[in-house]
Amino acid sequence: MAVSTPKAAVDSKAPQSEPPLKVKSLSYSNFEREDLTKPFETEEQIIDRMETNAARFIAEHYRVDREDAAEIVEQAFISGKNHDVDPLLILAVIATESSFDPKAGSSVGAKGLMQVHAKVHAKRFKEYGGLKAVHEVEAGIEVGTQILKEYLNKTGSLKGALKYYVGAAKHSHDGGYSRKVLSMRSHLRLAASGQVEAAKIQARAPSKFPENYRDGPVFATYGANLARAMTESYKPKQTSGSSESGSA
Repeated sequence: MAVSTPKAAVDSKAPQSEPPLKVKSLSYSNFEREDLTKPFETEEQIIDRMETNAARFIAEHYRVDREDAAEIVEQAFISGKNHDVDPLLILAVIATESSFDPKAGSSVGAKGLMQVHAKVHAKRFKEYGGLKAVHEVEAGIEVGTQILKEYLNKTGSLKGALKYYVGAAKHSHDGGYSRKVLSMRSHLRLAASGQVEAAKIQARAPSKFPENYRDGPVFATYGANLARAMTESYKPKQTSGSSESGSA
């Protein structure tokens, strides 16, 4: 759940320009889509295909209405581009926080898809009409993404940012939160690549994301390598005239 940044020094009178993302491996421009490119395919076509595949995975794995899933995915990609944050990471946080239910809420005041503490971040919702917008797809994802990016820049670390996001900044560990988020991101990456059925099977299996992962290059390549491995394991094998699919 998103919590407030302690003692955030923000001058309301100064021009509010968003700082660039420090953790480049998590940026919108570098979220592992280059290996999905097909001949003569435009950037827009690549993104459309990724969104369609991701929405199908979400709809089927979480039993969410397909149109609702598509709306959430589209907004995650829009917010990701707006704030230069990996949209699959945004979707993974949504999955972990609310299981894609915009009406989700907690006893401590966290609400919406990304479980933002609405009262703490009330100012962020003003442009969307106030706190009543916390359960709306656009407002919930936009505000949650803003907060996530701030934590990424504050800590310079994916694990650190997720600790802040879940409210565990002062604790020695995050209770497995970052592992859950990164595992779901790997499932979403596999689904976005077109391996939706493989992603669904992987998502039902115990997490295989390494405990000792590090930010940066390791994270940036993990999803792509896993996707390739899963793709290979699901290629049909001819045995005695019949085909079999490998398992994760």
